[in-house]
Amino acid sequence: MKNVVAVIFAVFLGMDAAAGAHPTNTLGTGVAIDGQNRTWAIGIEPSGDASIISTAVVSDDATPKIQVLNQPEPVSADGENHPKLAFGPNGEMYVSWTSPTSDHYTGDIRFSRSLDNGKTWSAPTTVHKDRQLITHRFDSLAVDGKGRIWIAWIDKRDQLLADKNHHEYAGAAIYYAYSTDRGAHWKGDFKLADHSCECCRIALAKDEQGRMVAFWRHVFDGDERDHALAVLEPASKPIVHRATFDHWKIDACPHHGPSLAIDARGVKHAVWFSQVNGEGRAFYGQLHDDSPPTQVFELPRGASHPDVAVSGSRIAIAWKRFDGSNSVVESRISNDGSTFVDSGAAKVSTDSDEPRLAANANAIGLVWRHTNGITHFPLQIVTTPITQINAIRPAALVQTESIVRPFALDTLQAIVQSQHGSPFWLVLWDLDCPYCVKSLANIAQAQQRDPHLRVVTVATDSIDQADAIKARLSQLGVLGDTYAFSAASSEALRYAIDPQWMGEKPRAYFYNAVGKRETFTGVLKDAQLTR
Repeated sequence: MKNVVAVIFAVFLGMDAAAGAHPTNTLGTGVAIDGQNRTWAIGIEPSGDASIISTAVVSDDATPKIQVLNQPEPVSADGENHPKLAFGPNGEMYVSWTSPTSDHYTGDIRFSRSLDNGKTWSAPTTVHKDRQLITHRFDSLAVDGKGRIWIAWIDKRDQLLADKNHHEYAGAAIYYAYSTDRGAHWKGDFKLADHSCECCRIALAKDEQGRMVAFWRHVFDGDERDHALAVLEPASKPIVHRATFDHWKIDACPHHGPSLAIDARGVKHAVWFSQVNGEGRAFYGQLHDDSPPTQVFELPRGASHPDVAVSGSRIAIAWKRFDGSNSVVESRISNDGSTFVDSGAAKVSTDSDEPRLAANANAIGLVWRHTNGITHFPLQIVTTPITQINAIRPAALVQTESIVRPFALDTLQAIVQSQHGSPFWLVLWDLDCPYCVKSLANIAQAQQRDPHLRVVTVATDSIDQADAIKARLSQLGVLGDTYAFSAASSEALRYAIDPQWMGEKPRAYFYNAVGKRETFTGVLKDAQLTR
């Protein structure tokens, strides 16, 4: 079978401050396989102030691009929150995305469709009926066995109500809607569950009966961030089951959502991220309702953002890790889920998205977007890495002058030396992390009590967001040297800070007077800051 990869790219214009978008990564890409066994990818690609969505066959530069959106709008395109693409049973093309509406984690879930193979696209619509300026983010899109379209998202309307009534509310909620007429109208909003994680993607998968199943990181009693599973129901409230039992107790954003694929026997194959003895690790396992997963094994040390897919009896998993010099995508494949063998790898030294798997009854393909282009290959048993690259013009680097300093591969050593043996905190955060805001607010209060408390903040957002970073820290009242990630690969920068750090935030390190450091994950509390 000839492997063809077609790509839909959304190129969105730069937005003014009121629009509130501060994209930290524009490489976030979704994938799907159509009825002709063509693999498609969807994502955004900035191009100055222009803004289009278009489709093209990567292997054929002569193929004309097809415009999707007539009017530009903000779009989230980071690894956990990127545009999605799904195909209907008769070739319908469905696209969903999160459109940021302010700089405080708010957004709307948007949808567009094409019923003529991408020649024309409907005007974008907002899926949810709730129109408050709150979080509607991290959308997931899938089509069930009856051709119904399902979209699930993270929603904070219940948290807002709890705040107004001065009640505690852990995390956010999961809501969903569905369409029985190919996206012309939506039924919802339906609440799936209270107390989901606020920053992790939701996995949707069709089961052996054609039903839609959701798998997400949930905040259980005791602030344990394990995972939950539920069949989405069109007419009754879904039953939520606990699916993992790692008992990871953390008041932070793991920034690692799970993935789910269900085979024809009804076996639920899953990959997820958790923590073992203080170290972030990724896992594969087969899920069961309210009992621990079986066939569980750890992915290699450093594996992050894994994905899983099934095709017939075959199961494939893929992940990304940093080897000290390059970002590496690796994959394995199995005929039954009990024994996996290697199935291709690729590496780049530039910034990159997470690996994505797309599957149908005939094939499983891996798509990996990076600043050099797109790497794609079918997953099969191989003995040598496959690194086929189809080039796409990379986005231009933007140079930004700011008092926020760029954090490069050798910056940490300079920071430590600049403290001249004085104890200090190195604090890692980003603009889209609500727990980071809590941690920074606690730091600001501690600095008011102790003006000698030394703090160096490093935003994992791009240095291009220097103004937004400066404004946020000023608003919170945090004092100290400020850095943001440079144009180097984000994986390389994280590795330079700590090879064991998988990106969960807030993250902090306390350096004592002799340079020995202690690691903290989660919101910093007064007891930790007072030393």
